[in-house]
Amino acid sequence: MPSVSRVDAYTHLTPDDLKPPGEPEVFFEPADTEIGVWVAADLLPPGGGGTVLDLGSGSGAAAAAIARAGAARVHGVDNGRQTLRWAERHYASADGRVSFALGDYSVLSPRELLATAPGELPRPLVVTSNPAYVPLPGAAARTHPSISGGADGLKWAGSIIGHARTLGADLGLTIGSYSTPRRAAALLAEAGYRIAAVTLCPLPFGAFTRAHPERVLALEERGEAVLWRSGPDPLAYFVVGLACRRADAAGQPDGGQPGGGKELLDLLHAAARSATTRLESLDAPGAAPPPWPVRVLDLPPAAARHHW
Repeated sequence: MPSVSRVDAYTHLTPDDLKPPGEPEVFFEPADTEIGVWVAADLLPPGGGGTVLDLGSGSGAAAAAIARAGAARVHGVDNGRQTLRWAERHYASADGRVSFALGDYSVLSPRELLATAPGELPRPLVVTSNPAYVPLPGAAARTHPSISGGADGLKWAGSIIGHARTLGADLGLTIGSYSTPRRAAALLAEAGYRIAAVTLCPLPFGAFTRAHPERVLALEERGEAVLWRSGPDPLAYFVVGLACRRADAAGQPDGGQPGGGKELLDLLHAAARSATTRLESLDAPGAAPPPWPVRVLDLPPAAARHHW
C-alpha cells in the first residue's frame, strides 16, 4: 500500500546551496530546488548511475545535488546568460560529470538539446525540470517571466513532456498545487506517462504572487487550483514534485501506479485539510490511502527567496 513519509531537513542541498547568490537574475528558491532533486532521485537506477538532462537548470544547484544523489552524469540547459555563468562558475565539475549549456528548451529540438552537452549523454536517460509555474495575469507575467507559467501555470510543461517522450526518458516535473494539476496529470497521461511517486512541500506565497493573486484565485474558484488556507499562513500552496515513468515499447507504463488528475486533486485537497506543515491529514486515522508513495518535505523556512 502506498505510504506517506516525511523529511524535516534539507537532505540534498548543502549549506552553501542555501546561501542567496547575491545576483538578482539567478533563481533562488531552496525548497523548490530540494524537491526537484528528490524527484530526480526517485527516477535514478537503484544503486546510482544514469544520466539526467535538467531543462531550465537555473543556478545549477539542483544539477550538482542530483549528481551527489547518485546520477552518473547531469547536464543542465538554461536560457539565462547570467544564470549560466553562475552555474558554470559554482557547480560545473572539472571531470564533466556536471555540465551546463545555454539554450532555450522551448525552441530547441530534443536532438539539439542533446547536442549542447560536451560529449555523448549515455542512457538510461531521465529528463527533469522545475519550470516557472505561477499562473499570473498578463501584465505581471510580462514583468516576471522567471516565475510565470502562463494562464494556467503549465506554459512550459508541453515542451518538457514532449522532449522526455521523444527521448524515451523517465520524467521528473515540478509544478505548484495552483498550476492546474488536473490538466498536468492529463498531459502526462496523454504522453504515455504514469505518476510513480509524489513529493509535496508546503510554501507560503512569495511577495510578488501575493501581490498578484488574481489568476490563482480564479483557478481556485473553478476547482483547478488547490491552496492551503488552514495552515499557519493565510495564503500558501504546495510545491508538487511528480516522478513519472514512461511507457515501454508495448505501450504499457513501465512502473508507476494508477491514478490521474482526479486522484492528484484529491491528494492535494487532503493535504490542504492539514493544520501543520507535516501535512498530517494525509495519513490521519480514517484517511484514504494515497494512490502513490507520498513524501512530505517539512523544511525550515528559507532565509531568502528570489523572483517570488
